[in-house]
Amino acid sequence: MTLLYAVVCLMMWPYPQLVADAGGGFDHVVQITLVTAIFTAAAALSTWLVQKRHPALWLGQGVLLVALIGVIVFAVTQR
Repeated sequence: MTLLYAVVCLMMWPYPQLVADAGGGFDHVVQITLVTAIFTAAAALSTWLVQKRHPALWLGQGVLLVALIGVIVFAVTQR
């Protein structure tokens, strides 16, 4: 999803007026892209910690839980 939003941002970048005319906002799409990229990076790092059975395994599990809750909260607030 993060890559999809990144591609959409790149496609929309030259035409912000068309986005505004369609009833959307380019800044909103960029915000969604940045938030999903941050959650994806946090989830990737924590998944790596869990898979490698790193001594900081508990930290990875906690970050994964926080990232999941954060994505759910963000998705609900975007309605």
